[in-house]
Amino acid sequence: MILVGGGQETVPQHLRNHVVPTAWKQAALVDGFNRGQQLKLGADMSHFAVLVIGPNVKEQLQPYHEFECTGEDDQYVQDVDITEECRSGGLDGYGLEDETVASESEVNLNDTHKYGFAVVDGEGNIIKAVKRTNPNKKWDWWVVGGRWSGFLKLKAGATGDRGRPGLMGSQANSGDGYADVALKGDVDFDGMRDEAGREAAVRWDKANTARDGKTWETWEHLRDVVHAGNIGAARDAYHVQEAKDAVAKAMGHPWDGVDEYLTPRDQYIQQARDSATVLYAFVKDGQWIAKGTMGWFGMSDEDGTQEDWNKKVNEMLDALPDDTLITVVDCHI
Repeated sequence: MILVGGGQETVPQHLRNHVVPTAWKQAALVDGFNRGQQLKLGADMSHFAVLVIGPNVKEQLQPYHEFECTGEDDQYVQDVDITEECRSGGLDGYGLEDETVASESEVNLNDTHKYGFAVVDGEGNIIKAVKRTNPNKKWDWWVVGGRWSGFLKLKAGATGDRGRPGLMGSQANSGDGYADVALKGDVDFDGMRDEAGREAAVRWDKANTARDGKTWETWEHLRDVVHAGNIGAARDAYHVQEAKDAVAKAMGHPWDGVDEYLTPRDQYIQQARDSATVLYAFVKDGQWIAKGTMGWFGMSDEDGTQEDWNKKVNEMLDALPDDTLITVVDCHI
């Protein structure tokens, strides 16, 4: 068990050359509040899941910490000049109204002015204003596993390791045969895809029975095409469609709607298979890669679809050497 927030780490014998560092005290505040429904691809309003590829998890994530929350003043923290912004909007909008000095020689970055300062002359004119931040911030704390504990399905006879589940449990798997940390060769990615495909087929067939050969206009089409510029009319038109309502009732009125069931069956199942192993982002060789950075795969960020992203991530995972360490991390921002 890898203990989070302090304590002695113990790991299986075959993982001892790939120790996952213990997260620091911020990570011990695991899962403080549930701020909404879980979204697909490992993200909700404040939590999101990341695959860290390779060892040194803490070191790979560190370049993306939110300095204002972690307080770790390291090489990733930069002085950002916000003089013009403060001159036009005031110091209070940036929390610098009590961090003023008459000269930069008075600045104490170790204490009073750790997060920023403003140089103000005797007449109240702002000479210089600085905000100290990490412009690449992605998280304010993280924990191995968390809400996605048990995301990795293990091959028969293989072993992995667990971090700790979130306060509300895990939205992945809490039973035997699943892990948060494992070597790539021990993870049954094909099994994860097969399971997702089977579940998708059951859902699609249930929805198809409920629609009884009928169809409906998608919300996106009504909002952006048929009733563009009139959200009220689009909403009214969408909610009077009997086929859509029948499917919604059969599927338990899912919070994200039922338009996905208009996708052809084979395509719907393949999409589920491709998304089964994909989380919000991954970190590899210290680089943070999410869907908005498709250029990492040699593709245009503007043209890349979710399906493109899922396929590329799967190709990357399948190509990893079997002795590559993979860690599921629950990040909070």
